[in-house]
Amino acid sequence: MTPRHSLIALAAMMVALQAQAQNNAAADSQKLERIEITGSSIKRVDKETASPVQVIKAEDIARTGALTLADVMALLPAVAGGGQVDSTSSSFSDGVATVSMRGLGSASTLTLINGRRMAAAATANPNAGQSTLYNLNNIPMAAIERVEVLKDGASAIYGSDAMAGVVNFILKKEYQGLEAKLNTSGAMQGGFRTNSASFFGGFGDLDSQRFNVMLGLDLSKRGATGVNKLDGVSYDAWSLGTTSTSTGLAGDIYRQDSALTFAPNFWRETAVGSGAFNTTTPIPPKNGQCAAPGVYDTTVLANRAPVCAMDTSIYERFTEPSKSANLFARANFLISQDLTASVEAAYSRLENTYSTGYATLGSGLSEWFDAKGNRRTFRHVMAANHPDNPLFQADPNNKLRLATSARLGDISRDTQVKQDDLRLVLDLTGTHFGWDWNGGLLYNQSKRKETETGMINSVTAQAALDKYRFGGVNSPELLAQISPVAVNDGDTKVSIANIKGSREFGRLAGGAIGVALGLEHRSESITMTPDANLAAGNFVSRGGSQANGSRNVTSVFAETVLPVFKTLALEAALRSDQYSDFGNSTTPKLGFKWTPIKTLALRGTVAEGFRAPSLSQMSESSVTSFQSIGTWRDALRCPVGANGLPAKIPGATGYDNTLTNECDRNASTGNSRSIAAFIVANPNLRPETSRSYTLGLVFAPFESLNGTFDIYQITRKNEIDRLSSSDVLQRLYEQGEASYAADVVRSADASTALKDAQGKVIPGTERIAMVKRRYLNLGQTQVRGADLELSHRATLGDGARLNSALFLGYVHSYKVQRDKGLPIVDTNDSMGDDRPKYKARVSSTYSLGNFSVTTAVNYVHSMGLPRYNLSTGVREECSPTYANSKFQTAALGGDCRVASLTTVDLGVGFKPVKNLNLRATVLNVFDRAAPYSPTGASDNLYGWDKGLYNAAGRQLSVSAGYTFW
Repeated sequence: MTPRHSLIALAAMMVALQAQAQNNAAADSQKLERIEITGSSIKRVDKETASPVQVIKAEDIARTGALTLADVMALLPAVAGGGQVDSTSSSFSDGVATVSMRGLGSASTLTLINGRRMAAAATANPNAGQSTLYNLNNIPMAAIERVEVLKDGASAIYGSDAMAGVVNFILKKEYQGLEAKLNTSGAMQGGFRTNSASFFGGFGDLDSQRFNVMLGLDLSKRGATGVNKLDGVSYDAWSLGTTSTSTGLAGDIYRQDSALTFAPNFWRETAVGSGAFNTTTPIPPKNGQCAAPGVYDTTVLANRAPVCAMDTSIYERFTEPSKSANLFARANFLISQDLTASVEAAYSRLENTYSTGYATLGSGLSEWFDAKGNRRTFRHVMAANHPDNPLFQADPNNKLRLATSARLGDISRDTQVKQDDLRLVLDLTGTHFGWDWNGGLLYNQSKRKETETGMINSVTAQAALDKYRFGGVNSPELLAQISPVAVNDGDTKVSIANIKGSREFGRLAGGAIGVALGLEHRSESITMTPDANLAAGNFVSRGGSQANGSRNVTSVFAETVLPVFKTLALEAALRSDQYSDFGNSTTPKLGFKWTPIKTLALRGTVAEGFRAPSLSQMSESSVTSFQSIGTWRDALRCPVGANGLPAKIPGATGYDNTLTNECDRNASTGNSRSIAAFIVANPNLRPETSRSYTLGLVFAPFESLNGTFDIYQITRKNEIDRLSSSDVLQRLYEQGEASYAADVVRSADASTALKDAQGKVIPGTERIAMVKRRYLNLGQTQVRGADLELSHRATLGDGARLNSALFLGYVHSYKVQRDKGLPIVDTNDSMGDDRPKYKARVSSTYSLGNFSVTTAVNYVHSMGLPRYNLSTGVREECSPTYANSKFQTAALGGDCRVASLTTVDLGVGFKPVKNLNLRATVLNVFDRAAPYSPTGASDNLYGWDKGLYNAAGRQLSVSAGYTFW
């Protein structure tokens, strides 16, 4: 049955049920307010649907002491690894903060504002699960009324991306008055400072004056925090765990670790005009003196030769500076008793700065590849008669050139990201002909400008460096030739027109049948333009990202709630999405809720979902990167020999003389090379698909106590990702998959080809210069777990109240299959993937009159340090990296696990006068440091994992809010 026929059948069933049931219909004696819950288009009285939904109100957010929505989301047990944070650099998506549910990545969690989509950030993050990023920083916190978190698949309602769940930020619909709020927070040890201010006002009574207008403004500024603020991380454990096995020296953040200083180190040419340099032993510092911050050192270089060295931790930060402004406006109009109209406008400006110090020159030969696979090289060579050449200073007749390693103190290495987001919404809501309907238009544009400084331009830098004076005064024009500013632009747009309606369609034994129908048309586009020098590959060891694509999506959906009996309601939904690029996707959902007694209900759902390939994955787009390959995998240069292992062609010449073991698979060195890894779009991609199940209880044994318990399973298939360059070579040469032949690009330099014993060129044996890593539909992931929510309300003497809540998340398994046909491996309980089995938060608020106290306990379970091979399916519960290191074992407390973390928050609220609200919250009261994590992931800094923990230690957040009227 086609998707269209399925929808017609569902609608026909509704009409038939209405005709049959209306014979017994009786008018309700009393009308109850009906509301729309995230995950359904049908308005209803009962807030507990077949799907689990967690609601966080604005006052709940205020009590947490959190200043960003990313911090609020991180407290939820359903939110696990895979999200983006903007406090430090995230490489491909700086300045973006996202939410990832169930650890399935940001792209599998749909983020909505008032039930409508956002424009994705203008980035092309090629990492798995991060292709579509909805930036939480674009949402105005001051305007939030509540957040609804649907912990279930919902593609049958919302379409693409809603596989792991939906986070719906619901903003205020109407407001009268004027309020202002100031907030400041920071760590007790210093640093981690964030200041914010918000203003919100509105006027007009929708009922009596037939209009309401409101305006809100959020301002925020975060300061930079250096890594010298170490109280919030387990620095001593890191120091012990990183003890050198050769020297016995413990890890030291302040130890000199780099021979790149502001006063250059010089490396002598081995012979006049040879072009070869002694890069193991530099010319000793003159008189054993080094310009600050460099110091004379004999530990940085492997041969312990004297060199000027410095500590680079001065450029590392736990938090990078940022500024943001969010402006929100809404006007509501009561056109008639049955029709309201509203207009929303929102604008945000986000500015982030990421700094790594200054531009650098290395003594070695830098090698990289441009987008065409051409090999590029660069090394600064100082002329024999350059005034800064110490050999020339000692002998005016000097003929030896020098390689240099240095930091250029007048060229900073920064990345500045500016993002502008404009969102316009026209909304109509009415009740006509028995239908509660809603329709509207949305336009959302997100623009991004990334400005980079401090990259070395290989085309113009050498000539400019011949005139450059280290430690001297250099003109701006000269500096621009060495390191021109690079500007990358990005733009995404989404336009939506939609209409949906719901109504009661007759009755069954359990009550009125609920029906919803809807239609939506959406246009999406992305444009990413890299700087011309980046696109050309002119910057040393850097590539660029580019994208250009658009598409249209037309969707139709239907939903029904069938109250078969007073105790049993069935739910069904079906949605069909027609994409202009890859085709059609149809997703159904079924659910039930059985209430045998008033205080207990059993509920469950089964749903299919999908995620459309992002425009950056299937349109005209590419990302230039670099990877190392085992040269022995090149079967044209290293065919299989008599012993069944790769070997050189007998009698052939022309092998790379810089690789001592080019065809030796088992050698530990000399058999690998860096190549261009060009990540490219694939127009033949199919959508990722999912099937999810939930089964749970809703219970209220007492009037003061209620809760929910739900188990879930989500299986996501056809996952879109890239193979590594080595995987591509393996599939082409070892498995004989000819479809990868065009993905391996060999050097255009014919001199790199091999020659046979007669000296003739062997065709096709040029060195591999580039591998195209196409996006492919690969394997699958299945996650299973359970959620528990409890809420208790107690009225105490003298009007005091005590409200408590528990949220507990448990992940039973997280099974990954890298590609079809490969083994399935459980990667749960793994620190390297930020996957704790348990995550919980318990909070209690005591309130009496104008005074309240809130206490919260946050818990993250311990995690293992396994090693698993996704190709063989073998999982070792303790990676040999840690099991075989006495220092790591000691740092981990004798166990191959990262310790659990329990923190306590304490907040006090007080209204000294009628319109003034004061609040102070101490986060992490007992100053528990983040546990030591030795995994070495990119998120880690001195043993701190930014994906799960806060590095601030004990923090104080203070706010004051005043309502003027």
